[in-house]
Amino acid sequence: MSEGSSTVAYTARLGQIAGAWVDAPWVEVDAAGTVVSARSGRPERPPEVVHDLGRALLLPGLVNAHSHAFQRQIRGATHRRGAHDPSSFWSWREAMYRAANTLDPEAVYTATRGCYREMLRAGITCVGEFHYLHHTPDGRPYADPNELSRQVIRAAQSVGIRLVLLSVFYARAGAGRAPLPEQRRFCDADVDAYLGRLDVLRGEGVHVGVAPHSVRAVPEAALRELAAYAHQHGLPLHMHVSEQPQENAECRAEHGCTPTALLRATGCLDRPGGFTAVHAIHLEPADFVALAGQNVCACPTTEADLGDGIIPAGDHLRHGIGLALGSDSNAVVDLIQEARLLEMHERLRTRARLCLAGAEQVGQTLLEIATTGGARALGRPELGQIRVGAPFDACTIDLGHPTLAHLDPGDALDAVLLSGTAAPVDRVFVAGVRRV
Repeated sequence: MSEGSSTVAYTARLGQIAGAWVDAPWVEVDAAGTVVSARSGRPERPPEVVHDLGRALLLPGLVNAHSHAFQRQIRGATHRRGAHDPSSFWSWREAMYRAANTLDPEAVYTATRGCYREMLRAGITCVGEFHYLHHTPDGRPYADPNELSRQVIRAAQSVGIRLVLLSVFYARAGAGRAPLPEQRRFCDADVDAYLGRLDVLRGEGVHVGVAPHSVRAVPEAALRELAAYAHQHGLPLHMHVSEQPQENAECRAEHGCTPTALLRATGCLDRPGGFTAVHAIHLEPADFVALAGQNVCACPTTEADLGDGIIPAGDHLRHGIGLALGSDSNAVVDLIQEARLLEMHERLRTRARLCLAGAEQVGQTLLEIATTGGARALGRPELGQIRVGAPFDACTIDLGHPTLAHLDPGDALDAVLLSGTAAPVDRVFVAGVRRV
């Protein structure tokens, strides 16, 4: 290394630095994994250790804003029609519940670790885990009430992915209905018990978020308490919103309004940028206005798998709503596919092309949604870009991969995000440590 220096440099054919495209990006990273210099081209006095990443695109690590890691266990197991199976979201949910109730703490760790390894391989360097397996299958807390949360944390640490634990509050099966037997392990005794668990994790330095499951599972009074706690402590607030028309109908029957209107009335939308609505598919015009300045996490592969519907991504952007991406049920773990489907579903919905391009190429918009959009939704603004002062969380796209070979490197981003998958991802770094 250079005298007095402990930095390591990385360079590649093309890359993105602070949101701008550059030839021959040159990034220097200190021993703590923080970017200390980022520019185009080799400096006059480089450090002794230089990693030439070759004919590759150097990109920020992708940020997955919504995951249920354990649901990867039922991949492929919900595609057989029974004699009396309506094959809907609700029948899929029954299969998911059965899987959820077979997992002991070690199985939660194993399932989550496998899922997170797959995420890293796909270029994902940070995940928001919407975690609702809390207790034993009969609803009794473990000796440590955070036992299953700790298994998720342990899994993330073991593979080296960043984690924001979006701890879920779940209270009921619906308006006036006690939890179903298969939902009991999701439920805390009350809001105070849930917040007590969260306080312990926060005190240990875990990045956490507040996550009321849905208007179906959380009463109005609890929503108010949870929103107040999230705002008081500056924590991200996430919730499933209007994923299914039935959810909207039940909310109208109980509260006389849409789920989004209930969120506004209970204070969930009081802090600009602090709330993320997961899915937000079946909205009314006033709902878009209410969500302006907030975030929506789209999960197109899961939304297609479950027959949820198509997220109106263009309408969200026009109303000033930030978009992020999630892998949700993890039937597919590939944010590049999620990004591509976000654009392709919008094309099908509007019967037009280049729907999310704005003033830039559409690939650039999709990359921002998959990086800074997710970072914003998870309350981690330091992530999502390669820039001075940020952790060196990055991935590379191999321009020699068969799906990209012989293409103009300037077209590579659009080729990956609109024609491909995460297959060309060949290196992944988290805080300067190579994980793939």
